[in-house]
Amino acid sequence: MRFSIYLNAQSPSPGHDRDVIKAVTEQAVIADRAGFSGICLTDHHFTGYNTYGNPFTFGAYLYPQLSNSTIVLSVAVPALSNPLNFAEQCNLLDMLTQGNCVIGIGSGGSPLEYLGLGRDAQRRGALTEEVMAVVDAALDKKLDDPDLQYRTEHAQGTLRLRIMPTSWNRRPRFARAALTEEGALQAAKRGWPLMTGRMLPDEIGTRYALYHSALDSAGHDAATLAYARKWSFTQKMVFVADSDAAAAAAVEGPLDYLTTMTRNLFSSSPGTPGFKNSVVGVSPEDRAGFVEKSMIIGSPDTVAKQISEYEAVGLDHMSLVFLYGQMDPAVARRSLRLFIDEVMPRYASATTGEPAAQR
Repeated sequence: MRFSIYLNAQSPSPGHDRDVIKAVTEQAVIADRAGFSGICLTDHHFTGYNTYGNPFTFGAYLYPQLSNSTIVLSVAVPALSNPLNFAEQCNLLDMLTQGNCVIGIGSGGSPLEYLGLGRDAQRRGALTEEVMAVVDAALDKKLDDPDLQYRTEHAQGTLRLRIMPTSWNRRPRFARAALTEEGALQAAKRGWPLMTGRMLPDEIGTRYALYHSALDSAGHDAATLAYARKWSFTQKMVFVADSDAAAAAAVEGPLDYLTTMTRNLFSSSPGTPGFKNSVVGVSPEDRAGFVEKSMIIGSPDTVAKQISEYEAVGLDHMSLVFLYGQMDPAVARRSLRLFIDEVMPRYASATTGEPAAQR
């Protein structure tokens, strides 16, 4: 079992933004030194759900402070961007990290972000595919190729020369975030890692069995298969305390905040009442269901037992969130240290993976 850390902290007010960014930067460095495989960043804007906002900029800022970990976007939302700008950001992050980045692609979940950027959240899937088709063509275009003319629902133009800079790799390495079987199969077809979450062990086992079967049947080369397997993972929010009771008590406040925030984000959502759950799988408004599917909390023994349940169904990589719901950074830091000191050593491969390339 290998671990990555997912950074998606929220600020209680503008006056706390600097401290929260400092806290997640500190967590990234601690996790890197402890042997975490990836530093996972998310793409949320002006909703109270992510203090640092732009994961491309923040990833470029974090990378020089790391020794071993890979920068992972889990996930970027191309539907909210101009396709040429998105392609440029992908290449630049790949170049600045010397190829040590993985760019997960997803359709996003917050209607307020789509509203703020003038998009229809009901069309998030179609917009994602539309933008990525242009991104693929733009990344492939060479200087002397014919002009690339493109049109999407929200942009149009002509790429006459090429995307600058070029990427460190032949092209940036992408992954796919998906909760559905269809999304898993699409990831396998392209040879992309599958990033998912908010499922129980038996559900995860079934989903990844489907994904790996399709991946093995798709005709990819050995390097593509190794990459896809290495960076496929499920995401969980974690809290480690001295006892199960202490852990449960510590997350009540953060869960109350996440419940209120989710209600505010989705209260004016278009479509049916199920819109929210169709996007994120389960809402913190369903407290018991959310804890069961989205979280791993308890003493070190309890946390290790729950992780082992996922390992038993074939999962070998987890992306873990330690700072969330306006949690006190000092409290989150202690939870992370308990995880590093008392849970990670039980998984020998967690700290023995090869160092990132070109370090």
